Amino acid sequence: MQSEASQTKSQVMLALAARQNTLNQVAAAMASCAESSGILAEGPDSDNRFALWARGAVSESGLDMVWLMDSKRNITSSWSRPGNSLVPKEAPSVPKDVSMGLLDLPVCGPVIFARHLLPKDPQNRELWVVTLIGASVRTSLWNTSGGELSLVKWQGALLANPEAVPIDASSHWVASKNRLSVSWLVRNPEGDIIAFFRASQPVPYIHLQAVSARRMVLIVLSMSMSLAGLVIVGAHILITGPVVRLLRRLQDVDQLESDSTDNLTRGLHGEPLMLAKKLQGAFRDLAHISKTDELTGLANRRHFEEVLNAFFHQAIRYRRPLSLVIIDVDFFKAINDAGGHLLGDELLKTVSRSILHACRQADLPARIGGDEFAILLPETTAPDAAAVAERIRRLLKTETTSSEELQLNVTLSIGVADIASKDIKAHADLVNRADKALYTAKERGRNCIVEFDAITGEPKSLSGNGASRDTLQKKLAGLDSRFKDVFLQAVQEIVDLIEQRDHYMRDHVHKVQRYVVLISREMGLPDALIQRLEISAMMHDIGMLSLPDSVLLCPDELTPEQVQAMQSHPLQAVQMMQGMEFLEQEIPAVRSHHEYFDGTGYPDGLAGAAIPLTARILAVADSFDAITSPRTFRGAKSTSEALDEIRKGSGTQFDPAVVAAFLKVAEQLGDRLVIAPRDEASPSPNLRFESDPTGPSEVVHTVHDV
Repeated sequence: MQSEASQTKSQVMLALAARQNTLNQVAAAMASCAESSGILAEGPDSDNRFALWARGAVSESGLDMVWLMDSKRNITSSWSRPGNSLVPKEAPSVPKDVSMGLLDLPVCGPVIFARHLLPKDPQNRELWVVTLIGASVRTSLWNTSGGELSLVKWQGALLANPEAVPIDASSHWVASKNRLSVSWLVRNPEGDIIAFFRASQPVPYIHLQAVSARRMVLIVLSMSMSLAGLVIVGAHILITGPVVRLLRRLQDVDQLESDSTDNLTRGLHGEPLMLAKKLQGAFRDLAHISKTDELTGLANRRHFEEVLNAFFHQAIRYRRPLSLVIIDVDFFKAINDAGGHLLGDELLKTVSRSILHACRQADLPARIGGDEFAILLPETTAPDAAAVAERIRRLLKTETTSSEELQLNVTLSIGVADIASKDIKAHADLVNRADKALYTAKERGRNCIVEFDAITGEPKSLSGNGASRDTLQKKLAGLDSRFKDVFLQAVQEIVDLIEQRDHYMRDHVHKVQRYVVLISREMGLPDALIQRLEISAMMHDIGMLSLPDSVLLCPDELTPEQVQAMQSHPLQAVQMMQGMEFLEQEIPAVRSHHEYFDGTGYPDGLAGAAIPLTARILAVADSFDAITSPRTFRGAKSTSEALDEIRKGSGTQFDPAVVAAFLKVAEQLGDRLVIAPRDEASPSPNLRFESDPTGPSEVVHTVHDV
């Protein structure tokens, strides 16, 4: 019932809106005609001209009233059908943005109106056209609703049956003697209620509509069910079947070999085929990723061990040769600390390229650790594998790894073993022997190749009768000395890397070592202390490796924040040296070489005798070289100017006793005080250092010594 009411109301209001649009078009046409015909001219007979024109213009339009209204809302000219004086005395109030709608005129009740502005009229008048909602209009609206339609002027106090009129704006049905009536309110453009429509329809007509609607619903339901069945069957044929087959294959994906994933696409089509191809590509990518080292592109450790195990058993069964090469990059950690992880990654890529170029198609190169590589060489004896290793070393010599500041020449330590050695029962035995050969290469000074079978003089077991305490102590002392030499050589290479970054730092460490030795000998210090000072001078600036380039290579004077970062380098150096027992005696000098004698230095604010003597000596040597070396923001000072500054700092920045010894040395040596250490033999023969054969870099930067 409610749906029938809504449908009736909707049909009537749509028909009414259509009549309003037609009336609006008539108003626009009449306004255009009025402006072009000249009837708007003022004069004594202007009203007669307008009435004559309006009567001719509305003969077939069904209009009941036409009038002109000026900008002050006064009706200046009007016309109405003969016998009726219906034109209102006062112009109705309508919002400016409303051009058509319903009005309640006091002279005639609810009407349909339309208005149109005369844009060319100097008085900005409007043309209004009005149609009464009479019998002819209601009859045309009845045809849309299938019943009788009446329009009742709204007078709430005169209603005999208030229930017949909805007080709200919704439709309302009332049943009476086989007829059903629906009523709804009618409002003017300002929202005021002016009347209500009442449409009355016979019950049989509504029954016919319900039966027709029911029949249509049944037809639609039947067609929908048939279409749904077709969709289900088609979906099963085109989609469900292939998807089910694909899902069944994916359930067994763990049983598929990496090279047999083509079975995923067999018998599929459409979207399932596209999905299967994407899965197929994903499986292949995952298989490649699971076997490959991301950085170098070589095989990873897991894949290498799987292949090594399979090849080992095959070689043992058929008595075929098989060799293993293990490669370690010399001093990789020191290089990584000096140049950063990006430089370290580039170094590993360079090594991997050399390995790939030297290997055959049947060989399997892999990265099995941070800086450790391995090569599995089937059908290859140990001597032939050593030849491959030597080819890698030669190729690497032609490669250079560099960053913006550093350029490196990389060397390798290589161990070789094959299954021809005795007592090899598993692939782990082959790996252990190649590892032993690698460690032997490191002990022999690195940058060499060692075959396991060529190792001689393997250590014998020590029993109570086999070795004396003195012999054991000598061996341990020799190992300790060799370890220190290797470490100091690595530190020297790091120092050379620092000097390559800035030509202003060229020979800084060597010159500071020279000055501390001269001061120490003048003060009569023992040789052991002098040697510790030389090592301290070598280590005193390694903390600068941790500083960013914005501080270390700043071309101008440092900001307060950069000064604070620079002043942290002694503590950074101490952190690098901690844990190495043989450097415990050098740590105090490195930590305190920027302490001032009056207590205003850093990092601990020590003063006087609380500052270690080695640090006081290192402070004078370091400061003198900094004063006599150029910087981008200042030039180098002369020897006499530098000595004057050292003399002025006595008692405030420097220890007076150390200053006195240094000034005495300077007086004795004269012009020979400041000479390049490369032009003079090292003051102490106890330290063995090797310079970088490539020489310092030509890139110009500045390292600040604060």
